Amino acid sequence: MADIIELADQLGKGIANTSAAQTYRQAREHMNAQPETMKLLQDFMVQSDKMMKASRDNQPIEVDDKHKLNELHQSLVSQEAYKAFSAAQVEYFDLMRKVNEKINSHLSEIEGAAAEPSAEQ
Repeated sequence: MADIIELADQLGKGIANTSAAQTYRQAREHMNAQPETMKLLQDFMVQSDKMMKASRDNQPIEVDDKHKLNELHQSLVSQEAYKAFSAAQVEYFDLMRKVNEKINSHLSEIEGAAAEPSAEQ
């Protein structure tokens, strides 16, 4: 089992050293250093949460709320720091998806066999 933990440690270090992870980290740090972008992101999230809560509670969503969310979204996506962060996030998440798929491809046969009833029973 210690070998598996060591392999996981090496995988984590390897992922952290990829260009995708480094670009994501740098883009996140750059965006966090942009007060205007962070304020827009926070306002967008608050507005989005407000609308999701109304929807969940079967309350009507006002047209003004929809317009406000759209305006915040347009302002946010026009920010260079947000654009760079979003692109880096997509690249990093794609890498992580591929890593997980590869790991799961080796485990699905084992885990699937446990879930299926045995023919011998």
